[in-house]
Amino acid sequence: MPRSWKWEAQVSRPVEWRTALYDGLMELTPRSEPALFGDLSHSRRRFVAVDESAWGLYQKEITSLLDRYRLEWNNPPSLLPGGEDAKTRDSANRISDEMNAFGVARFGEPPIAIGGGVLHDVFGLVAGEYRRGVSWDFIGTTLVSAIDSMFALKCGVSAGWKNRAGLYHPARASMTDARFFQTLPPHQIRDGFAEIIKIAVAGDHALFRLLEEDGPRVAEERFRSCDGPSEEILCRSISWMLRELKRNPFERDTARASYLGHNISPGLEPTVTHGHAVALDIAWTSMIAWRRGLIGRFVRDRILRLIRSFGLDVWHPAMADTERLVAALSDTARHRGGQQLIPTPTRVGRVTYLGDVTADELRRAVEDQHQWDSGELRSDAAKEGGRR
Repeated sequence: MPRSWKWEAQVSRPVEWRTALYDGLMELTPRSEPALFGDLSHSRRRFVAVDESAWGLYQKEITSLLDRYRLEWNNPPSLLPGGEDAKTRDSANRISDEMNAFGVARFGEPPIAIGGGVLHDVFGLVAGEYRRGVSWDFIGTTLVSAIDSMFALKCGVSAGWKNRAGLYHPARASMTDARFFQTLPPHQIRDGFAEIIKIAVAGDHALFRLLEEDGPRVAEERFRSCDGPSEEILCRSISWMLRELKRNPFERDTARASYLGHNISPGLEPTVTHGHAVALDIAWTSMIAWRRGLIGRFVRDRILRLIRSFGLDVWHPAMADTERLVAALSDTARHRGGQQLIPTPTRVGRVTYLGDVTADELRRAVEDQHQWDSGELRSDAAKEGGRR
């Protein structure tokens, strides 16, 4: 008679992370923010990695900040090119080798990454794997990183599809400063506002109104005025994303409002940038919602006009490859445990989740986008139901 002995253990691991928005981050001192880079009484050694573009723009400021804190760091830092092409295992391996050569201790020496979302994702993966995980800090210098990736738990690299290999390893502390955005090229500002539009459509009607009234001006100024609307747009966006992550940090519940704009968008990258793909995806789900009568044309057009007001497209020639979009949606469903769970607006600031979008419906929505973009879409082509 077979015999067996079985044991079971259940443990919980606390996950803590914090994020901050500064006005004058690069001017901070040990007197004003003594714990900015952790407990320096234990060790002042810090491995630093910087996005190449950020280093070119802020080399003097970064060096001065780290030196004011009397850090013992690798000057010059490890550099990573920007853009999705750098989000590879080779990039991660190179940084890991440099971190190992520097001799980062497992505890008490959290390395620092300074740059955009690509550096965040790659460096977070390296930090999570190095010695089975070391704490790390992140300074976000792009609008996308400030709104979307700065305080995200997940990080990784692309392998075939975007972000295919990765893990959950949030930065101990992440921070940004709107002053960084003043040096961003227009397309990076547009990409960042695509993520803000996602938040507004998915869960914040007040933010949506704010974007309609002041968003294009704030984008044009690159947050330079630092006025009430600029501050509120950033604070509302960061607060909403942090609440979403805190509620469901490891994505156990795959019905996530923050997945709005992230359904077929992987099939559009890297032909278009991430934010641009998110905007196109939001337009796509809005067309599906309109066709199904979940929203009326008033809400549909409100969303599409807001997207367009930031210089983002509601249709792009890359969408003509609908077979790739079908494949992207299939891969998205596998990532969500076999269910599509497509966040779809039912009003501005609220979504429902669809799980039965067919390839034909996908193609029809793309065609609707194209026709709306060219002014050929008939207003009475679907139900006029839906809520504002």
